[in-house]
Amino acid sequence: MRAIVTWTVRNMPAMNTLVIAALLGGAACFAAMRREVFPEFDLEIVLVSVPYPGATPEEVEEGICQKIEESCRSVVGIKKLTSVAQEGMGYCIFELADNVKEVQKVLGEIRSEVERIPSMPDLAEDPKVEQVTLRTPAIKVGILAPKLPDGEDVPEGELRDVAEVVRDDLLALPAVSAANLLGAKDYEIDIELSESSLRKYGLSLQKVAGIVRRENLELPGGTIRSESGEILLRGKNKRYVGEEIAKLPLVTLPDGLVLTVGDLGTVRDEFADVAATNRINGRQGMVISIDRSSGEDFLAMVAAVKKYVADVKLPPGYELTVWADQSIDVQDRLDMLLSNGLQGLAIVFVMLALFLDLKIAFWVAMGIPFSMLGTGALMFGTDQTLNMLSMFAFLMALGILVDDAIVIGENIYTHRKLGKDH
Repeated sequence: MRAIVTWTVRNMPAMNTLVIAALLGGAACFAAMRREVFPEFDLEIVLVSVPYPGATPEEVEEGICQKIEESCRSVVGIKKLTSVAQEGMGYCIFELADNVKEVQKVLGEIRSEVERIPSMPDLAEDPKVEQVTLRTPAIKVGILAPKLPDGEDVPEGELRDVAEVVRDDLLALPAVSAANLLGAKDYEIDIELSESSLRKYGLSLQKVAGIVRRENLELPGGTIRSESGEILLRGKNKRYVGEEIAKLPLVTLPDGLVLTVGDLGTVRDEFADVAATNRINGRQGMVISIDRSSGEDFLAMVAAVKKYVADVKLPPGYELTVWADQSIDVQDRLDMLLSNGLQGLAIVFVMLALFLDLKIAFWVAMGIPFSMLGTGALMFGTDQTLNMLSMFAFLMALGILVDDAIVIGENIYTHRKLGKDH
């Protein structure tokens, strides 16, 4: 350490260059560094999801979950496996052991084992294997519906259409990668059949439901291989609006006449009935949650969202509002860091200038921005981020720097009074 100090004292031009480079480079690195609430960390969890349209939870468990569990028993590094079977979908959640260093390697082994399962149900779709990632809520955007007389609400479909346009616009922003619509009612197609019509043609509600379910599927049809390549087959028979459901055939009469769902009942496009309702400042509305993914700048994302909210043109009567802005805490901590740094710099300079020497005061005070900005350059070079924890560490270190700077400055002044040059 003494050799390093001696070298720096005897090579002033080099040290001056280093200080200038640290100040300029550190300032540039601080400006370019990603900002977030808390540091990123990866969840050591792998999720396997398999769609199985039309299957009951029991069928999903037997045909999907149990086979994945058996095939992945030999994979090294799995601490716990949890399976979830629900109607039309099966999930297998793999929690990896704490000593696993290469998550992607284990993920690849799980994917290979799942793809080698020979007896998946014919109607099951391709499995999706992925590592679970955390998304941090950044800000919420509210879509407020027009105020109607007598307390009436706008049609749910109209509000939903406007909300989806806003969501798509937000997703198109370069700084935004995740925007989820909250509080939106699920689409439904209601079919009302009279008991007399069913009895007349020998039908029942269960039979009609079975026909609709069976004729309303989108299923993979396998692969055709040829010399020119592969052709993926898929049966697209999914119906998304009531008009298409109304055309489904239910029964054929002896004279050849085919009666459809619409012939025997009423089919309407509706929304699911829910007990809760969305109100924003007392008005009907919907909410879009903007979430931050790994590698995205928190403050840049929120700034882009706020600019969109301020500039967007909506249909007459509709308004946008924002709340739950998580960037406020980050910005406040950044402002506190800058304020404390400037205050510490001023205190050191003034105290040393008053009681010691102006030149010593200047160079000792320069140690504070040199240390802070140099650390910023080092953090940027190692792909670190400015977050609540790192800024707290900066604030703690700043107090130590101020105290040490005063002590070191006084020590230098004392030695120079004794006639020592270096």
